[in-house]
Amino acid sequence: MSSSPAEPGARDPRELSAEDAVDIDLIPPGMTLPKVRRALLAGLVVSIMVAVAVAVVAGPVWGTVLLLAGAAPGVGGYLGVARRSVILDHRVVTRRTLRTQRVNLMDADEVDLVAEVARLAQVSLRIVHGRTTVRVPVALYGAPQRGRVRGRELPILAMRRLAEALDKNPLPEVRDIGRVMSEQSRAQATSMPKRDRPLYRAAGIAREVGGREELVFTEDEVDEISRPLW
Repeated sequence: MSSSPAEPGARDPRELSAEDAVDIDLIPPGMTLPKVRRALLAGLVVSIMVAVAVAVVAGPVWGTVLLLAGAAPGVGGYLGVARRSVILDHRVVTRRTLRTQRVNLMDADEVDLVAEVARLAQVSLRIVHGRTTVRVPVALYGAPQRGRVRGRELPILAMRRLAEALDKNPLPEVRDIGRVMSEQSRAQATSMPKRDRPLYRAAGIAREVGGREELVFTEDEVDEISRPLW
C-alpha cells in the first residue's frame, strides 16, 4: 500500500471526530458492499472450478497460479470498496481505498468541475495538488423519466463545507467552483426541485454535449451553472 505525502493539518480518517470532519462519500461502501461481495463469491467459485480442472490436466502448480490470477482482481476490488472513505477535515480531503490520498483544498493547484455520462451522469470535483489528484463525486443523476428526476447528491452539510473550503483557495477559478457548491447547498436547503439545481444543470450540459469522454467545464460554463435561477 502506498500513500501520498500528508498535507498540513491532515490526519488519519480513523482519528477524526464528528465535530471537525464530514463524510463526503457520495455512495457509502455499505450501499455497494453486498453486491460486490456476491460478485466476489461467484467469481471465486468459477475460479476454483477452472483451477481444479487445470490442475488435473496440467498439474497443481498451474492450477494454483490460475486460481491466484483469477481471484486477485476480485479480492482487490472488494477490499478497495470495504476500505473506502472520503472525509473532509476542515480543508483537507482524505480519500482512502487500497491507498490513501490527501489534498488540502486551500493549497490546491487546480480544481475542475467534471462530468461523465453513461447510463447515469456523474458530476465530480477533480482536485490536483502537486502529483496528487483526488476525485470527489458530488452528484449522480439518471435520465429524466416522465418529468421526474432521480439521483443522489452529497448532503447539504457536505456541500456547504466543500464550498467554504474552496472559497479559501487563492485562485479565482477555484472559488468560482466553490460558488457552485454554495448555490447547490442553498438549492437543497430550500427544497428546490432537482431539475433546477446547479449540479443537475451541469449534468444536463454534459448530456447535451454527448460522448463518452469526461467533460471538463469551462469558466463560462461554471459561471452559468452557479448563476441562481431566481
